[in-house]
Amino acid sequence: MYDWLKLEDIYASLFLVKCDALLNRANHKIGQKQSKMTKFCSGICLFLILICVIWAPMLIYSSGNPTNIANPVIDVSLQVDVKAHGGRLMLFQTTACERIHWVELDTDVDLDPNHYLDTYNVEDIQLVCCQPDASTMWLIPPVVRKRYVQTLDLDEDNLDLIITWIFIRARPKGKESVKYESIVDSINGYSLKRMLNGTSDRFTILDGYPRYFRVTGSGEVRRLDYVADSVSGDLVLNNGTTPWWSYYNLNLTDSAGCSGLDGPMAIVVSEETPQGILGETLSKFSIWSLYITFVLAVARFIRLQCSDLRMRIPYENLPSCDRLLDICEGIYAARAEGELEVEEVLYWTLVKIYRSPHMLMEYTKDS
Repeated sequence: MYDWLKLEDIYASLFLVKCDALLNRANHKIGQKQSKMTKFCSGICLFLILICVIWAPMLIYSSGNPTNIANPVIDVSLQVDVKAHGGRLMLFQTTACERIHWVELDTDVDLDPNHYLDTYNVEDIQLVCCQPDASTMWLIPPVVRKRYVQTLDLDEDNLDLIITWIFIRARPKGKESVKYESIVDSINGYSLKRMLNGTSDRFTILDGYPRYFRVTGSGEVRRLDYVADSVSGDLVLNNGTTPWWSYYNLNLTDSAGCSGLDGPMAIVVSEETPQGILGETLSKFSIWSLYITFVLAVARFIRLQCSDLRMRIPYENLPSCDRLLDICEGIYAARAEGELEVEEVLYWTLVKIYRSPHMLMEYTKDS
């Protein structure tokens, strides 16, 4: 099989040499200048090829015009953790969050008094309203709870309260779930310790997390640009037969917009994403990365075609290739007739000619 591929490559190169000899060198005299038409056409073709290499991929990726469709948040969860010397302990967690489209809200309640959302499409905006009570019980053994409270005294400077939002969308593939962690800047370690050891049941979190989120089409979540509004709330430990946590929003206006739910809330802008293979590719990788990859690939291909041209001189600049073509056609004829011995003899004769520069010169002399 490999030998047959080498034969095909030899025959193809000889065919190109034959075409070049008939079309170009047959009517060309030594010292004759190239015509202006030839120079002009060559220059125009090279210029057009260069333009295609630079602009074609950008036109394809940009004017391919994948249809952008809405990509709303389909699931939300919230978690509040405390991180100290003794490790990380989950306090509050809820997955019972409603998602209300902005166009469905009661117009009597103004949830965006500073008009931060005026520049965004209302179809991409959602109000997330979570129930104040956690969706899971706080099943922490008393021994673990006691030891964790003791570790709070060891290093109060490294005490962190972390609020994590998780948003789930249908696209882009591989980045359906995005997470935003907000570390509360200033917390009262003494109040938190009193709540954990049972002497208090309420802990106030000031500016716990951003009020506005923007989930980008590429699968990232961040605070809305140029918006510093934050949400404060009370974290309450309900000590019953099985304790559980509650988180109450301190802004009464938010509760009115959430139809009475006074738990954690957020306003989410989920950007549209393109659909289809091209759209999903552009959402995973930026258009510039695809553009650079395409241009570098084409440049590498051109470089390979133009490199080591001196090595091709003995095989491309042949005065006459008729004898070599006759050998190749003889090999094809022997194969067609089933004369395998003749085919092999002719093939190794051709290989011997190509291995010897002297024999190659003798067989390619201009008759």
